[in-house]
Amino acid sequence: MPIDLRSLKKLDFSAAPAPVSGERVVVLVKLCEGAERPDYIAARADISPGLFSAEIPIDKLQQLEADPAVESVELSRRLPNIS
Repeated sequence: MPIDLRSLKKLDFSAAPAPVSGERVVVLVKLCEGAERPDYIAARADISPGLFSAEIPIDKLQQLEADPAVESVELSRRLPNIS
């Protein structure tokens, strides 16, 4: 069943394409102050303490939404080609 992204309050998807169920997406995850990174997600890159990127199955978005350690999640956006 497709996820209704509008139902995820922590997710900013304003400039991202609509993902398809089963697809993997790159997200930026901001943790609440003092929170530990959830053990069910592996960081792709640490940006700063409490902020990291990860590549996850789209189905994990709901788990991140429900996690009290997560302050916000943003879907990565493709940068335009520079010619």
